[in-house]
Amino acid sequence: MRKRTLLIAGVAAWALLLVGLAVYSYHRDPATVPGQTTVAQAKATMDQVTGELTTVSSSVKISEYAESPCDISNARSGRSVKRELTFTTAPGDEATLLRSIAAGLPTAYHATTTESDTTVTMYADAGNFVAVRGRKGADPGSVVVSLLSGCREGQ
Repeated sequence: MRKRTLLIAGVAAWALLLVGLAVYSYHRDPATVPGQTTVAQAKATMDQVTGELTTVSSSVKISEYAESPCDISNARSGRSVKRELTFTTAPGDEATLLRSIAAGLPTAYHATTTESDTTVTMYADAGNFVAVRGRKGADPGSVVVSLLSGCREGQ
């Protein structure tokens, strides 16, 4: 009987420890996936990036936020947010503008450009699970920079 009591007490203590650590982690650890953050947090990061990008060129058109529904998991729905900034430059100078945009972003974003025979693209990580992607626009002399949030809580 004593072994059984010790086993039950040990399992109960282990379960209590796991619950305690889970609660502590929930309140103290940073998010590890976009679904653990909110749309409001993504928009705040996007506003910061927008401010940094507008210092690169004054000829920029900033779109409103575009929100769309998404599934965080099979049981939870969320929202994803997208914002586009369209820069204009002289036709043929799009690649140079993309390179200067990448160079003008904070080093913490680790902005990179990728060049192929026909185009240049840019990628940066703005933190808080916000991606910054740049490409040549549809019109000559235009560069489109997209800010993407990924799927997260729709608050």
